[in-house]
Amino acid sequence: MRLNTDLGTLAEAVKGKLVKGNPAAPFDAFITDTRKLKAGDFFWALKGASYDAHDFLAQTIPLAVSGWLVREDVLCARAGAAEGPVFSVTKDQPPSVVAVKDTLKALQDLAAWHRLRFKIPLTAITGSNGKSTTKEMLKSIFSASGETCSNPGNLNNQFGLPLSLLELLPAHKYGVFELGASRRGDIKEIGGVARPTCGIITNIGPSHLQYFGDMETIYETKAELAGCLAPGGLLVYNYDDRYLSRLNGREFPKLTFGRSPEADLRILEGENLRLEYDGALLEMPLPHCGGHNYFNAAAAAGAAIAAGLDFAAVRKGLENYTPPPMRMQELKINGATVILDAYNSNPQSVASALKEMSARPRPLFLMLGDMKELGEHSQHYHTDLGAALAHMGASKIFLAGPEMRAAAAAFARAGGKGLAYAETPEEWMPQARELISAGKGSFLIKASRSMKFERIIEGL
Repeated sequence: MRLNTDLGTLAEAVKGKLVKGNPAAPFDAFITDTRKLKAGDFFWALKGASYDAHDFLAQTIPLAVSGWLVREDVLCARAGAAEGPVFSVTKDQPPSVVAVKDTLKALQDLAAWHRLRFKIPLTAITGSNGKSTTKEMLKSIFSASGETCSNPGNLNNQFGLPLSLLELLPAHKYGVFELGASRRGDIKEIGGVARPTCGIITNIGPSHLQYFGDMETIYETKAELAGCLAPGGLLVYNYDDRYLSRLNGREFPKLTFGRSPEADLRILEGENLRLEYDGALLEMPLPHCGGHNYFNAAAAAGAAIAAGLDFAAVRKGLENYTPPPMRMQELKINGATVILDAYNSNPQSVASALKEMSARPRPLFLMLGDMKELGEHSQHYHTDLGAALAHMGASKIFLAGPEMRAAAAAFARAGGKGLAYAETPEEWMPQARELISAGKGSFLIKASRSMKFERIIEGL
């Protein structure tokens, strides 16, 4: 982070007040974690779901920090530290203090201000599945043409997205940022900070239903991105998606992708990735991933086109693409092919993974864990999965987790054979590891993040 501004501009950008300090003093960066603070750092006090950094202000004084950004109400009260002596924030202060009504909103305001300093193609990506893969594909494409800034890992929420935007530097020629959501209004909030020149909506599926409640709310939340585009911005979306097809009649710049003949950027049938746009054809093997990722590649290609790049640039970038860890990550273990997809799991992503595995060399082995955050819809989706698994032709299927109990029951009712179910994967893990170590066949390991299914192959 190199903001290259001053305290007066900071206070103005965050709609706050510089209550102490020189407005002309340089301001370049800040720290939000007291554990990482050192002398001279500027501390930004954020409040999360389970913590309030204002409780730790006392700890920053002995560290000789250069300043604080804090809530204005804290400056009007006597505060007690979580550790150490009680102190008065009206007396015990660093050289510079900026006060705001809400420090998270201030963070977003600063990120929005900083983002507008850059007149570059900036893409924001949302959707129920494929966000991270599409982000990494597009980042690879852009990086082949110029320096690219993107949010690392899953820093895609109200905290992570603004922090990522603040990493933009004058050297960057492109920006690619993933936007996550679990409630209505989330995309509107952080999309409005990013103000993308191009927005991507990958698809609409039953992800985070526990929080959204229904599919209609998921669609409406993801579609909020259309209202966050910078003036003249373009929306790239999946024409084949039955929810997103509603966007066809809306009046704004758009570029659609899909297998439909009506899509602007068409995904053509074939063993390789085949894309057609405006009379041009791109055909290439897509390394490290199967056919289900053709839609993600098409989305990335659409955003690249929106940024002024051609299929030659798309090809170069996709040839260098490496999938994010634990997202359909292909591993070779003693000759066995293991697909590790243990970062997230929902009905749509499981269906895509099973379709991909159906074309893999036999014998086929499946190790599946709970699809979390489905709320009251959980039993329905797990039951449907169990019935489908009965007809997969897998040599052995391992299921684990309390939600997967419904899948195991449906599997048995459908007449399926070769199933091992347990509350936790530890009960069947030795057998699963032995099969992988034998080095024969294709294995899918997939579950929601909280199941930590990557443990199955640790040490192999």
